[in-house]
Amino acid sequence: MFRRLFGPDAHSTLIEAAFKDVSSMLAQSARMFDLAVQALLENEPLSADLDAMDDTVDEGERMVRRTVLQHLSVNPRQDLVASLVLASMVQDAERIGDFALGLGEVVNLAKGPREGPFRDELRQLVAELRPLFQLCEAAFREDDPEKARNVMASHRAFKKKVLDFTRRVAESDLNANMAVVYAGTARALRRISAHLSNIASSVVQPYDRIRRGDEDI
Repeated sequence: MFRRLFGPDAHSTLIEAAFKDVSSMLAQSARMFDLAVQALLENEPLSADLDAMDDTVDEGERMVRRTVLQHLSVNPRQDLVASLVLASMVQDAERIGDFALGLGEVVNLAKGPREGPFRDELRQLVAELRPLFQLCEAAFREDDPEKARNVMASHRAFKKKVLDFTRRVAESDLNANMAVVYAGTARALRRISAHLSNIASSVVQPYDRIRRGDEDI
C-alpha cells in the first residue's frame, strides 16, 4: 500500500511507522478477541485485563493521528490522500478494539453457562471471522487487492448469517438473559467484520469510495 499511495520512489519513515502502528492495533485487537470469546463461549474466566489492552489500541490510534499531522505539517500538499486513508483505517482499527472489549463485557451480563445450539453456532461464526484479522492486515500491508476483496466478500456473507442468527434468537424460547447475551455477541461479531471490511476496502477503493457497498459505521 505504501508504494501505491506514495509512489515507487517515495519514502517516509513517519508514514511507514503509522502503517506498522495500524498492524499492531489489529494484532492487539485480535488477542483481545481471542480472550473474550474464550471466556464467553467456553465459560472460562477472563485471563487478562481487556480494558488495559484496549488502552494500548487507543494509544495506537493517537500515535497514528499524531504521525499523520506531523507528516502533513512538513509537506501539507504532499501525500494528502494517503494521510486521509491512514486516518480512516486507524479509526476502524480502534473500533475493532472497542467491540472486542464489548465481547468481554457481555461475559459479565450472563447469569448462566453458555451452552446448546446457539452457543455452538456462535462458535462457528467466530471460526469464520477470526482468519479475517490476518487476511485484512496482509491485504493492506502487501497492497493485495485479491485479499482485500476476499475480506469484503466474506463480510457480506457473514453479516447475512449474523442477521439470520439474531432473528432466530429473537423468535426462540430462550430466557431474556441468554437472548441478550447471544444477540449482543452476534452484533459485536458483525461490527468487527464490518470494520475489517472497511480497512480492506481502502486497498481497492479510492478515498471517496472507502466503505462503499458495506454497511455504514
